[in-house]
Amino acid sequence: MSHSVLHYPAEWEKQKTTWLAFPHNKKNWYGDRLVKIRKFYFNLIKTITWFQSVSLLVPEKDFFSEKELAFLKNLNNPVHIFNIKTNDIWIRDYGPFFMKKSEKTVIVETTFNGWGKKFPPWNLDNHIPTAIAKEMEYPLEISNPYIFEGGAIEVNGDGLAMTTLPCLVGKSRNPKKDLTSVIESLKQSFNLKDILVLPQGLKGDHTDGHIDNFARFVKKDHIVMCQSNRGENKTATQEASKMINHWLKSHYGKKAKIDFLPLPPQRCLPSGEILPASYMNFIYVNEGLIFPKYNSPKDAIAQNYFQQIYPRLKVIGIDCRTVIEEGGSLHCMSKHESL
Repeated sequence: MSHSVLHYPAEWEKQKTTWLAFPHNKKNWYGDRLVKIRKFYFNLIKTITWFQSVSLLVPEKDFFSEKELAFLKNLNNPVHIFNIKTNDIWIRDYGPFFMKKSEKTVIVETTFNGWGKKFPPWNLDNHIPTAIAKEMEYPLEISNPYIFEGGAIEVNGDGLAMTTLPCLVGKSRNPKKDLTSVIESLKQSFNLKDILVLPQGLKGDHTDGHIDNFARFVKKDHIVMCQSNRGENKTATQEASKMINHWLKSHYGKKAKIDFLPLPPQRCLPSGEILPASYMNFIYVNEGLIFPKYNSPKDAIAQNYFQQIYPRLKVIGIDCRTVIEEGGSLHCMSKHESL
């Protein structure tokens, strides 16, 4: 690999650490919900540290109690705590893209504005890539001016990526007339050969339909996507599967493969808002895969699927019913840093 070439590794490649931002926003997490989400995060951190270290953003120095700090110090792998203020927990979306330039880690950032100005404030979150670059002494290689989130792109480590159209252009995002420029700019920033743009993601997804809730690579020539037999999600998944099939075959011929996993039951809040639960929101760790469970019989289908695809990995399900109430899951709340 030449020294000047940027590489965006696939998520199943060897990782250095998993970045998380600990919940503290009183607007979202209060009372019983705060107790539940803190418990959820400590459990998630414990699970990730069976495999690798965790790098954790907290808003101030004395954020954890002595008892909590003792817990974090006695895990299988280290938990590195950074005092960096955030607005929210979704570090996948506003966090840095950890890229490789030769053997070195460099940072690429895009511009974050709360998913098209839906959830203010985002002033702190938009500065996280710069803050982490400074803290870790990683060069900030590229600052892409376009509005785009980490959960909106899925890469295969071989120069291909998928995204969805509403995450590229739309109201309070990038102007529709700039679509070609946005795609070209992302290709350059992440050094990609080709980006497949799907028409939409899941219905009810606060993020305008992030790809990480919809379709993921499990190998460079193999994709898993969610399947639905109902309404708008049925139309969206059917249309996407045809496009993915055609696109993947154009790159990998007969080796190209698509699998389907059913959606867990979609919960509806009293307001009529849909919580877009999906098994696509899984994360990789070294020697393992952690996927979201939703107390549904379909959880077992997801568990079996991942175990079959990755017989050598330890596959663990974590109940994500608390965190989905804010519209996201494991992948949305974490950011992998490759080794």
